[in-house]
Amino acid sequence: MHTKMNLVKSFWVTIATAALVGCSTLPKVTAETSEKLPSRSADSVMVYGEDKTMPEEARAIGTVKVTDGGVTPAYRCLFPNVIAMAVKKTAECGGNALQINKHKNPDLASTCHRIWATMYVLPDSMIKISSKTALQELEERNDAEILAGVKGKSLQYEPTYKGPRDLFKVGLGPAWIISDLQTEKRTYKSKGGYVLTADYQHIWKSGFGFGINYMYYSTSFDEGFDLQMHYVGPSIMAAYMLNDNWRMDASFGLGYANYMESVESMGYKLSASTSNIGVMSQLGIEYMLSKRVGLGLQVDLFTMRLKRPENVNTDNYEFYGVRRFDTSLGLRFYL
Repeated sequence: MHTKMNLVKSFWVTIATAALVGCSTLPKVTAETSEKLPSRSADSVMVYGEDKTMPEEARAIGTVKVTDGGVTPAYRCLFPNVIAMAVKKTAECGGNALQINKHKNPDLASTCHRIWATMYVLPDSMIKISSKTALQELEERNDAEILAGVKGKSLQYEPTYKGPRDLFKVGLGPAWIISDLQTEKRTYKSKGGYVLTADYQHIWKSGFGFGINYMYYSTSFDEGFDLQMHYVGPSIMAAYMLNDNWRMDASFGLGYANYMESVESMGYKLSASTSNIGVMSQLGIEYMLSKRVGLGLQVDLFTMRLKRPENVNTDNYEFYGVRRFDTSLGLRFYL
């Protein structure tokens, strides 16, 4: 029993030690050289960005890469630190110039900046180092500025969404109630009708935005009565440009919903209605025919809960209300 406890303790000590070691790891620096040269001072290494052409006098002596070494703290993975490691390794290998070939930002695969670069030797007469060394300049800039400096251009944040910012959509198409509908004579498992839609959307540069949505649904039953449903409400949405002409968007909203049944009897039209909150989700794709007009296809899922009648047994239904699936084809007007 005592031996087992010691084994358990040893196991957890090993795990804890590994965790501490992992948390203290640095990014991994790997270099491959084609010749052996005496080391230099890191202050004498010039850094060239991905878009820079190396001088004809430059002689490649190998490659260096800085990658994630494991569970590396984020502050050790900042771009200045990663560049500094590559510069130091270049100097150790005898190089005095470093060209960045590839750079990866932190992502789901790693919290580190990662670079792949080529080490060069330039004639000493071509080395131009300011009063601040290249290494010092890299260490003093923040992450975004360093990336811009290495690439040799000012950093510009491109908007992720480059499509129309304001648009109005109208559509018409078939729609189906997909929840059970019980009348005096039968139970409908689904009921077809038509839907008319009208939507306004405003999208920010990020691709997210808000909208206002309206839907009108109508159908008739064999029993002689008609059903109409109205919905209007705000929504949150996201849009994405697949290319210069094709655009997709998705919306989700809550709003006011009205359910009305009507029947004509002896020349009179009798109706009864109820209102509640409706839930709407929407997915659309469209083709921009011009800068002002487009043609789009849209599908909607709509749900409205109804009050359970006191004289109707609804124990077999977890949900009492209407669920609907709509499709519509229509025009898009870009404002």
